Amino acid sequence: MPLFKVVVHGRGHWISLDDEMERVGFRVTRVVDAADADRAARKALELVGNDPKSRPEPGHPAATLTVDDVAPAAALPDPQPGFAFYPDPE
Repeated sequence: MPLFKVVVHGRGHWISLDDEMERVGFRVTRVVDAADADRAARKALELVGNDPKSRPEPGHPAATLTVDDVAPAAALPDPQPGFAFYPDPE
């Protein structure tokens, strides 16, 4: 199956930093094997949604996940790239 590089964008994610809850956004890239770009996007959204780093803190809503980009990939990275968090005031 072909490989696709998918950039997933999360908004409205709450994390605990220095014992204070802060709203952040994030971007993360996942390389997945899929039959086509649409399936690759769905697979990447599922992977990110199930990642412990994207799980909501108790009492806070889950982040809204969208796909920013899907492109063919040459190889599967090992390990997959990490999350890039940024302040998300709303």
